[in-house]
Amino acid sequence: MKIAILGSVVTQVPPMGQAAIEWMAYHQALGLAKLGHKVLLFAPEGSKVEHENITLVNVGKGGSLSGIGKEGVDLQSKRLGTSYKMRLEITNLGFLIGELLDRDNQFDILVNNLRGEAVVVPVAQLLRKPLVHVMHLPLFDELSSLFKRYNTHLISISDAQRKAFPDLNYAGTVYNGVDPNFFTYNEKPEDYYLYLGSIGANKNPKDAVLACKKAGVKMMIGGRIKDKDYYDKEIAPHIDDKNIKWVGEMHPADVVKLYQGARAFLFPTLWEEPFGLVMIEAMSCGTPVIAYPNGAVPEVVEEGFNGFLVKNVGEMVGKIKEMEQCSLPDRQAGNVTMLQWRRNTRKSVEEKFTIEKMVAKYEEVLKKILRY
Repeated sequence: MKIAILGSVVTQVPPMGQAAIEWMAYHQALGLAKLGHKVLLFAPEGSKVEHENITLVNVGKGGSLSGIGKEGVDLQSKRLGTSYKMRLEITNLGFLIGELLDRDNQFDILVNNLRGEAVVVPVAQLLRKPLVHVMHLPLFDELSSLFKRYNTHLISISDAQRKAFPDLNYAGTVYNGVDPNFFTYNEKPEDYYLYLGSIGANKNPKDAVLACKKAGVKMMIGGRIKDKDYYDKEIAPHIDDKNIKWVGEMHPADVVKLYQGARAFLFPTLWEEPFGLVMIEAMSCGTPVIAYPNGAVPEVVEEGFNGFLVKNVGEMVGKIKEMEQCSLPDRQAGNVTMLQWRRNTRKSVEEKFTIEKMVAKYEEVLKKILRY
């Protein structure tokens, strides 16, 4: 197949920091290229995905409203308001559409990962090529109506995503994957619990902090601050650099070490989680997950095998205490020793959530759409 992958007009592929969508676009491109398919990858300057079957098409310099502000234009400058940032992102989308029109004989199908997904949907009709959109983010009514109007092929990243809009044209569900050779297994954790991810009300890291304080255990917390007011009010007052430590946004290699050392990963998300990539990153390192059962979480966390599903801070405290008992010699949590927990957790990733399995599923869905 000849596949156009729309990676990003915002953030380099692969990203320099925390950016789950751009990492998935990177693995799509590299994985499908390794399977022998010709790939056109559309991404900002500075992107780098090396394989003989990949042609990189630069679209803009990166850095815009939904970007992390580290690439290209310095979007942290006070002279650049929200209006400019939005116009910059739309301008980059314009460059992308121009490249698609110029290269319409170079691909058979488009795989859309863009956050500005709506802009590309009508353009696919002009190209007379099938477009499949990967639902990295939740749907809303207006976007659903657009997909319905054009009968857009959709790939959900969990079955839970489909519940609110069940009558759209779903081509398949493809779970996100991780590289188990990068997120490597560790059998002997240290004495802390971990939250990594976006810092904002929808991800609700406050509950993880409160649970650790009430359980009397150490915690590491870090990630990108999406809501500064939330961080200042709900997180910062608890940071004491002794029991509750702030680690910020870290290099991927350092993130792996944190995952490996944690007794459990805490994920008290409040929104309808599309997938939750951080959960399987932690699990690949052998770290079980204690999470709220919202969105896709129950498709990832198997109760009593690779973690626990809890509904509130009190229940999270109880499971943390079980894990603490489990860390003692010859003691168990849910009739499972710490070693068994970690082996089970790693096994669940190897069986269901690897990059290799994810790419194979993408290939299967694309072939089905093309009747290849």
